[in-house]
Amino acid sequence: MSVELLNDEGTKMIDCREAARRYGCTMRYIRKLASDGKLPHKVVGGAYLFPVEAVDQVRKEAARGEGRHRKRAEGFQAG
Repeated sequence: MSVELLNDEGTKMIDCREAARRYGCTMRYIRKLASDGKLPHKVVGGAYLFPVEAVDQVRKEAARGEGRHRKRAEGFQAG
């Protein structure tokens, strides 16, 4: 069951499961993004909560190919 609630400032917050569903990855990867500082979050009673706008923004950047640039091995030929 996914959780969606409002924090004290009126920002919509979602739990890790819902963030992973929206982003299209695992809950472990969402927690890793949070611990690396790439996704703002709050921990409430051991549960990670994320602002909806931040999760959607990260998802959009990933879909556009922005964000972290991946290194390719020298001499690597695609195809």
